[in-house]
Amino acid sequence: MTEETRSITFSPNEIVTAIAEFHFRRKLPIPKGKVVEMSFTAPPEIEVHLRIQGEGEAPPAEFNLKSETVAAALVFYCINRSIPLPALARKQLRLHGDGLKLLISNLHRH
Repeated sequence: MTEETRSITFSPNEIVTAIAEFHFRRKLPIPKGKVVEMSFTAPPEIEVHLRIQGEGEAPPAEFNLKSETVAAALVFYCINRSIPLPALARKQLRLHGDGLKLLISNLHRH
């Protein structure tokens, strides 16, 4: 059995875009405004914490996303940009600098 592993790295701007597009498409609520801070929890369950500054609001709103939601948003981001992802592959989030990496592992049976 052969295992193929690929990784796709996402910058902070791409992560924010992925989350915004995912929530918009799914009609899920998200605070309106500008992301002024993004942080991540330590592995293995990497969560994303956003601070979003709304117009005329103080302090910024806190918006937290679980690992599964972030991974789904990144997969959705890839699909929308024609980045091929095997549907049945295992997908994992990893920290990468100030962004995230999506690790895709696919087993090939011979």
